Amino acid sequence: MTLTTFLLLLNCGKKEIEFDQEKWSENFDGIYKHRENMVKDLMQNHLKKGIEYKKIIELLGEPENYHNKKANEIIYEIMVDYGWNIDPVKGKKLHLEFDKDSIITSIELEHWKY
Repeated sequence: MTLTTFLLLLNCGKKEIEFDQEKWSENFDGIYKHRENMVKDLMQNHLKKGIEYKKIIELLGEPENYHNKKANEIIYEIMVDYGWNIDPVKGKKLHLEFDKDSIITSIELEHWKY
């Protein structure tokens, strides 16, 4: 009985899935339900240093409009957890930095928590 319970709990976590452009863009009330599950595949198999800004926009769509980003950076929200509050308590963002020629120079997944 204990082994069965453990296996059930183990399978309740987030499932990684392959990047899918259509699912990436799906959101309900500002929440992207698939991004967290596909961000690993996106970073390993689709995002590479040297890709042009234009290709990123074609692949991922327009980035979120964050006021505290760098001038040469775009950010995509991956997930936000509000817990039991109206204010967010943790989340993940994908940061992409570009050089003066609009080529990716840095790819970073930020985990934040308040």
